[in-house]
Amino acid sequence: MKKLMMLLKESYLLVKKHKFYFLLPLLICLAFLALLAFHIGPGIVISFIYAGV
Repeated sequence: MKKLMMLLKESYLLVKKHKFYFLLPLLICLAFLALLAFHIGPGIVISFIYAGV
């Protein structure tokens, strides 16, 4: 969890420093999807891969 917080902090600092404000919603969505996949577990993700979705 510590690494995730550090990654989010570094991403925010990158956006703030270089004025890439259009990346902020993308980063938030990717972080949400990563947390959702971690919470649900790999079983559902693997079933989507095998289904070809």
